[in-house]
Amino acid sequence: MATREKVARGLAGAAMAAALTLLAGCCAEAPVETYGAARIVSEPAGAGIVDLRSNAALGNTPMDHVWETAEGKAEYIQLVLTRAGHEDAVTSFWINPRHATREEAAENPQTITVHLLPKK
Repeated sequence: MATREKVARGLAGAAMAAALTLLAGCCAEAPVETYGAARIVSEPAGAGIVDLRSNAALGNTPMDHVWETAEGKAEYIQLVLTRAGHEDAVTSFWINPRHATREEAAENPQTITVHLLPKK
């Protein structure tokens, strides 16, 4: 009888823990998405831009790009810019996700200017 009682208590405890975990997950707030944008400019213009974190080609300069972040945390961005006849240039900066919408961020980009050196 003692063994049955222990098993029943264990099952009841496990069910209670599962129910509390489920309720806690339902009530937790979803992360708030915020946005930050940069206008990437190179001298000379026309450099290809690659995001080093994702290894994704973003486009060519001059270009505006919006980053989405969770919980309003600033993100460290690292890009490499490449152009024929010039040395590759790596630039890094913090993006401040202070905008509630993608559109608002796109209207207020921070300017990042990169000077590309000619190859020798």
